[in-house]
Amino acid sequence: MLNNVLRWFLLMVSVLSSETMLAQSQADTLGIRFRLDSIRIDMDFAGNRQAWDNFEQNFLNHYSNVSPRSLRLDIYSGASPEGTAAHNRWLGENRGIAIRRLVRQRLGSRVGSIIVHNEAARWDGLYELLSASSEPWRDEALRIIEEPASADENLRDHREVKLRSLRGGAAWPVLLQKYLSPLRSGATAILSHVSGRDTIVVRDTVVIECAGTPVLPMYPDNPADQDVAEAEPRVPALRQPVWILRTNIPLLATTTPNLQAEWSIGHKDKWSINVEGVWSWWTFCHNAHANEILFGSVEIRRWLGHRFLHHTLDGWHIGLAVGGGYGDLELNSRGYQGEVYSGFINIGWQHRFGRRKQWAFDAGFGIGYAYVDWRRYTGSTLFPIGHEEYYDDHLMWRETGHSNWIGPVHANVSIGYCFPQRDARWKRERALARDAERYDYLHFRDSLMAREQYERDSVKTARKQRLKEIGFLPKAERKQALAQLAAEDRQAKLDRKAAEKQARMEDAAAEKQRKADEQLRKQRLKEEKAARKRELQAEKAWARTPEGKAAVRQKKLDDKAAARQAKLDRKAARKQAKLDKQASRMRARIKAEQQRNLEKLQRDLERTDLKYEMK
Repeated sequence: MLNNVLRWFLLMVSVLSSETMLAQSQADTLGIRFRLDSIRIDMDFAGNRQAWDNFEQNFLNHYSNVSPRSLRLDIYSGASPEGTAAHNRWLGENRGIAIRRLVRQRLGSRVGSIIVHNEAARWDGLYELLSASSEPWRDEALRIIEEPASADENLRDHREVKLRSLRGGAAWPVLLQKYLSPLRSGATAILSHVSGRDTIVVRDTVVIECAGTPVLPMYPDNPADQDVAEAEPRVPALRQPVWILRTNIPLLATTTPNLQAEWSIGHKDKWSINVEGVWSWWTFCHNAHANEILFGSVEIRRWLGHRFLHHTLDGWHIGLAVGGGYGDLELNSRGYQGEVYSGFINIGWQHRFGRRKQWAFDAGFGIGYAYVDWRRYTGSTLFPIGHEEYYDDHLMWRETGHSNWIGPVHANVSIGYCFPQRDARWKRERALARDAERYDYLHFRDSLMAREQYERDSVKTARKQRLKEIGFLPKAERKQALAQLAAEDRQAKLDRKAAEKQARMEDAAAEKQRKADEQLRKQRLKEEKAARKRELQAEKAWARTPEGKAAVRQKKLDDKAAARQAKLDRKAARKQAKLDKQASRMRARIKAEQQRNLEKLQRDLERTDLKYEMK
C-alpha cells in the first residue's frame, strides 16, 4: 500500500513539473503580430498587448535576479513569400528591429544579448505547411517551391508567378487564405538562459539570412555594446572642403542686407559654387522713400592657376552666373518697380589673409545680359487728403515698359570668414603623400628593372667567363667542356619547351573546362525549357478536364462581370460628370443673371440721383 501511494505521488510530481516547464517555455516565447505590409508594432492588434504582458510578467517572476549576461533573446522575423525578395527582406529586418527596440524600452539592459534572425520570404514555412496538407495540387506546388529563386531580387519571384497560375488560378485563393496568411505578419522572440562561465555573449545583432547564407551582422544601436575591434589605420581624406560666408560692403552701406555663401567642390580645388542673396524691405517718411529688393543668384566658378601653390578659394577666378529678383526703389515719392533677370560672366580675385587664413576679401566684376520689366509711379505723399495730412497708401502709375541691357550688370566688393582653416596644411600633407607614393613606385620599378638587367648581364658574363676559361684548357679537356656546355644549353632549351608545353596544356584544359561548363549550362537551360513546356502542356491538359473547364468558365464569367461592372462605373461617372457640368452651368447662369440685375439696379439708382439733383 505504501509503495502504491509513493508511486502515485512521484507520478503526480512529474506530471505537474512537466506542465510547469511547458507553461514556462510557452511564457518565455513572445509572439507579435504586425499589420499587413507594416513594420510598426500595434499593441491593440491581434492580442499583442496580452502577449507582451504575459512575457513581461514571466520575465519578472523568473529572471529578475538573473545576470543579464546569461540571458539571450532570439527574434525570428520575416514575411510571406508574395512580393519581391528585397521588400520581404526589408520587412523582416525592420520587424525584428522593432521588437528589439520594444524589449530595450520596456526591459532596459536586463537582457544581455538580442539577436534578430531575418527569415525574409518564408518559402520554407510554406513548404512545410503544404507538405502536411492534403490538397490535390500539393505535389505540383511543392515542385514549384523547390525551384531556385529568381536572380533579380527587385522583381517578383518566378515561383510566385507559377503558383498564381497553378490549376488556372484556382489554387491561389486557397494558398492566400490557408497557408500564406499565417506567414504574412508574425514574428517570434524566444528567451533562453545560458549558464556557464565560458559563455560568449553576442551583443544586439541583426542577421540577414538569404537562400541559406548568413550575411554579416549590422552595427548595433548602442556603441557601448560593440566589441572592441582592432583599430584600423586612418586613411587621410583626399580633400578638405572649405566654406566662406561673405557680405557685399557697398550694398551693406546702403542699408541693404546681403549674404554670399561659397563652398569648394572636387578634390583638386578647381571648382566652387557661390550663392548670393539680397533682401531689404524698408520704407521711410510716409512711404516717400523705399528700398525694397529681393534678388538671388547662383554662380559656378573656375579657379585659375596651379592650385597646390594657393589656398583653397584663393586667387583669380572666372565664373558663370544666373540670377533674378524684384525691386522697388523710391526717392521723394517718385520711383520704379520691376522684375529683373540676368545672366553674366564674372571675373574676380579673392585673397585670404589672417594668421590662420580665416578671412577672405573678394572683388569681382560681371558683364552680361539683363532683362528688366519696369513700372514708373508717383507716390501718394504728393497729394495729401484734408487738413490733417492723411496720406493714402496707393501708387499712381505713370509709365510701364521693359528694357534689355548688355554690359556691366554686377559688381562685388565683399569680405567674409571661412571655415575650416585646415586646407593649407592638408594641401601640404597631400602633396607630400602624393610625392612619397610616386617616389616609392619609381624606386620599386627602377629596382625591379635593375635586378632583371643584372640577372641577364650576370648570365651573359658568366657564360663569357666560362668560355674564356675553357679556352685555356688542354685540347681533350676543352672538347669535353664544350660538349658539356652544349648539353647544358640543350637541356635548358628542352626545359623551356617543356614549360611552354605545360602552359599550353593548362590553357587547353581551362578552355575545355569552360566549354564543358558552357555546354552544361545550355543543357540545363534546355531542360528548364522542356520542364516549362511540360508544365504548360499539363496546364492545357488540366484545362480540358471538367474541373479545368469549370475553372476557366468561372474565370471568364468573373472577367465578364468585372468588365460589365467597370462599364457601368464608367457610365455612372460620365453621367455624374454631365450632371456636375449642367449644375455648374446653371450656377454660372444664375450668377450672371444676378450680376445683370445688380447692374440694372445700380443704373436705376444713378438715374434717380440724377433726377433729384436736377430738381
